Amino acid sequence: MKLTHSIAMSIKVLFNRTGTRIGLLATVLLSTFWGALPASADEERLPAEYRPFVQQLVDAAEARDHQALANQMKYPFKLEYPIPAIKNPSEMLTRFDEVFDDAILNSIASSRVGQNWQTMGWRGIMLGSGEVWMDFDGKVIGINHQTARAAKLKAELIARQKSGLHPSVREYKSPELMWQTEKFTIRIDELGDSRYRYASWAKGKALSDKPDLVLKNGTVRVDGTGGNHTYQFKSGPYRYECVVTVLGERGVPPGELVVYKNDVEIVHQPVIKVL
Repeated sequence: MKLTHSIAMSIKVLFNRTGTRIGLLATVLLSTFWGALPASADEERLPAEYRPFVQQLVDAAEARDHQALANQMKYPFKLEYPIPAIKNPSEMLTRFDEVFDDAILNSIASSRVGQNWQTMGWRGIMLGSGEVWMDFDGKVIGINHQTARAAKLKAELIARQKSGLHPSVREYKSPELMWQTEKFTIRIDELGDSRYRYASWAKGKALSDKPDLVLKNGTVRVDGTGGNHTYQFKSGPYRYECVVTVLGERGVPPGELVVYKNDVEIVHQPVIKVL
């Protein structure tokens, strides 16, 4: 069992650039792999103590019980940037179509607790290849699925953001993050072909001002299966890293800016606010 588990874990790291969606190849391989495992392996994947609240979520999805689903989410509930997080169950009911549609509800409702859900170390409990994540208290902490409503809202917000940016950084394929640290406002955008751009402004400056620093040709490194990832940019002896925490222990900031000079850390600032 240890050998087959190692193979499965290797398959799971076939993420795409963001770590929020598993690649098609990984999904196919995982489906084939888990389908070949005996029933005893299924039992090991999700301990009995976690099955009741997973079943509760499955039942709520099958019944299309919006209130029950809203009550089983952990808040603030993060959505794909730049869509703002949902703060509470009441807001979840109002914005339900940004998170749930028939596709994801059917995926949850048709899942089998003993076969399609598994614990993933400290990260929590995962459905399938990462479509849904729950913590060990039975709260949903992540859904890796984009509804039609969310896609439309994201496009509207991106257009609004672009209009407020300095012309030199207005062109990009998709926004990745925008942070406020103690001293900087930081923005990362994908330019296309998995190339990333870093732009930063001194605290107090407007985004319509010319950035103080722009770095291009950045890369992203995905850390594990929970969605955590790091953007890395280089400029001479300097290396800039934006460490994004999607799944982390309580109290951990959503991200950190770390700057190195000749591999010696010279700046380390946690994210104060996600913009």
